[in-house]
Amino acid sequence: MQTILGANGQIGEELARELKRNFTSDIRIVSREAKKINDTDEVFSADLSVREKAIEAVKGSEIAYFTLGLPSVQIYGNSSSRLF
Repeated sequence: MQTILGANGQIGEELARELKRNFTSDIRIVSREAKKINDTDEVFSADLSVREKAIEAVKGSEIAYFTLGLPSVQIYGNSSSRLF
């Protein structure tokens, strides 16, 4: 089983298609409102900010991909600013 966390975002969807096309059809899709990308996907809806749900989402996985979109963090230095 390969699990994609944040699977219904742009990167997660492309990853799911590529995995199915070239590697495996044993894929678990995890998102708050998870939906299948490939016809063979297992779907698991979870709020991954809840520790227990995140652990349950990856249980039994050989590989877990973290593709969640994270909020931007701004760090201001003395003479310049950077956006990560």
